[in-house]
Amino acid sequence: MLSKRSLSFVLMFFSSFLSISANGQSSGSGTLSGTVTDSAGAVLPEAEVTVRQTATGVERSTKTNSSGIYSLPALRAGEYVVRVQAPGFQRIEQDGVVLQSDTTRTINLQLAVGGASDTTTVTTAAPAIETSEGSLNTIITGTQLSELATNGRNFTQFLSLGTGVSSSQTGQRMGVGQEGNPLTSVNGGRINSNAFTYDGILAMDTGGNRGLNLFPPMEAIQEIQVHKSNYTADIGSFGYSQVNVVTRSGGEKYHGDVYEVFSNDALNARNYFNTSKPPLHDNNFGYDFGGHLLPGAKGKFTRNLFFFWSQAFDRRSGPELTSFTSAPQSTFTATTPTVAQRAGNFAGSAAITNPDTGLPYAGNQITNIDPNATLLLNAYFPLPNSTSSSNYVISPKSQTKWREELIRIDATLSPSDTITARYAHDAWSQQQAILKPSNQSFATIGGFFAKPGQSGVLQWTHIFSPTLLNQATIGYSRNQITQSPDSNGQRPAGLTIPSLYGANIYNLIPTITISGFSSIGAQGLTNNTNNVYTWRDDVTKQLHSHSFKAGFNILRIQKFDRFPYGGQAGSFSFTGSATGNALADFLTGHAFSYVEQSNVPNVYLFSNMYEAYVQDDWKITRNLTFNLGVRDTIFQGAPNGYDKYDRISGFVPSLYSAANAPTVTSTGTLVAGTGDPLNGIITPGNLKGLDLPRSLTGARNNIGPRVGFAWSPFGSSTTSVRGGYGLFYHWDNDNHENLSGNPPFAQSATIYNTTLTGFASGAQTLFPPTLAAFDTRKLYPTVTQYSLTVEKQLPGSTVLSVSYVGNSARHLDQTPNINQAQPNAAVAAGTVNVNTVRPYRGYAAINYDVRSASASYNSLQVDARRRFKNGFLFEAAYTYSRSLGSQVGQNQFVNEKGPTAYDRPQSFTINYVYDLPFFRGRRSLAAYTLGGWEVSGVSTFQGGTPVTLAISADRAGVGNTGQRPNVTGPVTYQHGNINGYFSTTNFSQPALGTFGNLGLNTIRQPGLNSTQFNLSKKATFRLVGDTPVTAKFEGEFFNLFNHPAFNGLGTTVGAATFGKITSALDPRNVVFKLKFSF
Repeated sequence: MLSKRSLSFVLMFFSSFLSISANGQSSGSGTLSGTVTDSAGAVLPEAEVTVRQTATGVERSTKTNSSGIYSLPALRAGEYVVRVQAPGFQRIEQDGVVLQSDTTRTINLQLAVGGASDTTTVTTAAPAIETSEGSLNTIITGTQLSELATNGRNFTQFLSLGTGVSSSQTGQRMGVGQEGNPLTSVNGGRINSNAFTYDGILAMDTGGNRGLNLFPPMEAIQEIQVHKSNYTADIGSFGYSQVNVVTRSGGEKYHGDVYEVFSNDALNARNYFNTSKPPLHDNNFGYDFGGHLLPGAKGKFTRNLFFFWSQAFDRRSGPELTSFTSAPQSTFTATTPTVAQRAGNFAGSAAITNPDTGLPYAGNQITNIDPNATLLLNAYFPLPNSTSSSNYVISPKSQTKWREELIRIDATLSPSDTITARYAHDAWSQQQAILKPSNQSFATIGGFFAKPGQSGVLQWTHIFSPTLLNQATIGYSRNQITQSPDSNGQRPAGLTIPSLYGANIYNLIPTITISGFSSIGAQGLTNNTNNVYTWRDDVTKQLHSHSFKAGFNILRIQKFDRFPYGGQAGSFSFTGSATGNALADFLTGHAFSYVEQSNVPNVYLFSNMYEAYVQDDWKITRNLTFNLGVRDTIFQGAPNGYDKYDRISGFVPSLYSAANAPTVTSTGTLVAGTGDPLNGIITPGNLKGLDLPRSLTGARNNIGPRVGFAWSPFGSSTTSVRGGYGLFYHWDNDNHENLSGNPPFAQSATIYNTTLTGFASGAQTLFPPTLAAFDTRKLYPTVTQYSLTVEKQLPGSTVLSVSYVGNSARHLDQTPNINQAQPNAAVAAGTVNVNTVRPYRGYAAINYDVRSASASYNSLQVDARRRFKNGFLFEAAYTYSRSLGSQVGQNQFVNEKGPTAYDRPQSFTINYVYDLPFFRGRRSLAAYTLGGWEVSGVSTFQGGTPVTLAISADRAGVGNTGQRPNVTGPVTYQHGNINGYFSTTNFSQPALGTFGNLGLNTIRQPGLNSTQFNLSKKATFRLVGDTPVTAKFEGEFFNLFNHPAFNGLGTTVGAATFGKITSALDPRNVVFKLKFSF
């Protein structure tokens, strides 16, 4: 519940400002400020400062205060001319001032004595170093967006150009829609710890925190601002980064583009592990147009009314590009049973045991193959087509369509009022391939997948006085994810595998997981709708040397979720527990476990988030500024919250009573009529004495102070020392929708040591249900950020930044199984059923969502960048870092320390754009032929991320797999050796009833070496009147040197692929692009 203090805090902002907006995110506007002095250095009060946006001609004016300071907040990002005049002094103009979103740009100007008719124009570039804030940001400029190539035209690929940012998708082909969700880690953070906003409005799925609603083409984006550390209190709450995409607007002159981007497999190289190239036909095309909405209008309002329209399309026939948990691949590899293995012939393998007799099979030939196994093998497991350890290679061909429209209106109603309105609609759909390996995130059997998304924003800026401004914003975003299975996933005739609950209404095949092989399973049925309504108001007040900013934010989240259908078909796991070989277990029909879900009610979840902040940028002296702020965030059940019909339940350990537990038989089933079926379970209608709201989790305050400083030690604008500290909070994926799968609303059973036909259908046999549970304290991930930066402007418009960047995080999300049994040799040997020795008898696994993990990150970050000037731009970013974490391991009750999954010790990225100067500005045949060439590119070198080795069986006898082996000696690497990447001789299976001694994330995967290169030719001509039209033809080369980027490391001890490289990321891809601009 909200405390009285918290409620008063929120209401204070309501009553003070009475306006509207969103998740406390960046707005897409910036501030120009500075100090005006005379030639002797004395400050000049009452000097008139006017700024004019170059693209639109719109002007804003103010006057300096008694300290000679001026500030113009809430200016749209873009290029400006700053003009200052005062009685008795010459007027001065500084042109080419580039203001970027969510930043404060300091422009100090000095006036010379003279007449007002005399004007001094400063044409040298304004200082590019940051002297106003202690925060660390990366700006992806319009030049980078338009001139650097991305494989798949997904804007999130630009995020890793800066320091501290890494992604397993770097250099790879990405899609959009559900194929385009980013795998980006910022300063060691988890990939779901980044907020994505569009013009300041949150537009991403609030469940997984990675699914983006929009994928605007680069032609529709003005710039991307990545806030990475110590961002001020007005920016937002997400713990690791805030990414704001600023869309383009119209200007005084009409401008537009028409383009086509073409990809074809004939242009690409062959993957390292393939014998042929996957078929690919991809056409990405679109157009945009912007300018005056009412041409020729002369009114004060109508002449400052601008629009921008963009529409883009994609039509692709070829491989799917998944982005859920692994980097996208156009070719998938799998391991499938051989002809001999299908016939039960395991000659050459370790001896296997007949599970019915306990004796070895003669000649390692299985004689009692289950007919259901044969049916499934013949119907859904393809025969090998490769001789590599991953013996099946496929490039599945799916049909993918995408379309996005974006319209933006900017209006200056009066000198005091401006309005921005923007709406975007994104539609992605895919008819998926019938068969592909399910070690990818999509299921094996194909289906139809769709994801429409939309986002809108309306923002009103009102100037009450030169020192008082208010900005009100409302926003809305929506995404809907739907999946439906094809008929190909239906059970073949003659299959006699029963069903516990009879809920498999689509007659889908069960999921079959065999250790060391690729699994099969039908595409599930999903319908997920996420609406986010956002309200925000920000007021800015300039008072002497203080620039105050305060505001509130309200977020209303609706999530309508149909529990993913598919679990009703059942899932078998075969680990080798019965015969000593996982595939032999499948052939004989002896499963380690079977899981089935009953029908689950749909959930309609609602939650709120309330935020308020105060920020003071205090200019103590001309060369020293302090940034002081605080933000209060109240998560009222966010992001998922309460169910409209109260059909969620959770398990609370303290409410469980051993005396009320049901009787568990020796086979692990329950005796009907015994015990309390809701032992320890609460529902909104029966909280059993707990003081909790309908969401079953309490609301709490999260106070986040922010402190920063920026100091120019030599009194100039060429050197700065900056730093800061901040406390940040964000929500995590709390999977509240899973609570609808608990009793009494649904059932989920897990059966151990069963067979394909060894359990009865119907309700006559009771199995312990699997539960989803949560910590009712509802702690939220808390990240402490700190940094120190020295920045120096070098000759050639180059800025060098050297930074220490660190953070520490606590209350990170993890989901241990708190009903894991203690190590038990008898359970591991199969003589005792694990359900008889679990701590909470009557239940199977209890997956407990708790915020008990932690992490830390420390790094040296060096960045050198040159803005686009005289046809040349470059940026080099180097990061040396260490990311460590503490999380539950194979023992679900104990946190273990080790490198995090996103730890890359070193990373270096360089990007450049060079408009070759030959024949520039000339008109001749030679100029048209030899001039107009441009080269650009991105080269990335990254260290590999760590992985944890595993064993396939439950050697500890605790009811969980995913345990680790024993290690008895050092591990050595043979980089480049795909058949023995690391030594495997010093790993062994633990003794029954024990855990292995290998630590978390101890094996380092191969790194990345990727170069993309772009060569383009431009020519300008005139079609209509004097309007110049530029034609640009580009050749884009990804992985230019065709360097194999190995991945797919075999990590299961004893598997045929253990220690081997099984796949590689994309080979060289070539893309052609033709674009006409005016």
